[in-house]
Amino acid sequence: MSRVEKPYVLLADDNEANCTLLTALLHRDFHVEAAFDGQETIERLRTRRYAVLLLDLRMPEADGYAVLDFLKEHQPAMLPRVLVVTAAVSARDLQRAASYGPCGVLTKPFEVDTLLATVKRCALIEESNPLGPMLCSSGPVILFLADLLRQRLM
Repeated sequence: MSRVEKPYVLLADDNEANCTLLTALLHRDFHVEAAFDGQETIERLRTRRYAVLLLDLRMPEADGYAVLDFLKEHQPAMLPRVLVVTAAVSARDLQRAASYGPCGVLTKPFEVDTLLATVKRCALIEESNPLGPMLCSSGPVILFLADLLRQRLM
């Protein structure tokens, strides 16, 4: 039986230490990729579909707002759910970020449990459903459930 794929998450942050920390926190539940500036983020968004984009607003080359503008203009059908994770906490910055309709805004520093719960919510993974949204026919689902039941009964 094939394994259910973990959703892909893109970290867009110019701070390598932040990316390392976030990758360590998320790797159990997600495939995690990192982009270290806005331009690299846009290039990655052109080549892969991500469930969630964790976006810092302050980055070189193109800032987080440029990334949000790119998504709004070029990728409306493939739009990842955006979670803004930023140290830019002025009321103006938060209001501007909120105008793009992200699934959440977390300010640095953040609580680890809050971050994990928010990323899972943004990726549509609920604690009661660790597999998240599955798009497959009923045949594989029935076989998967039967295998789970068999393992629990043994």
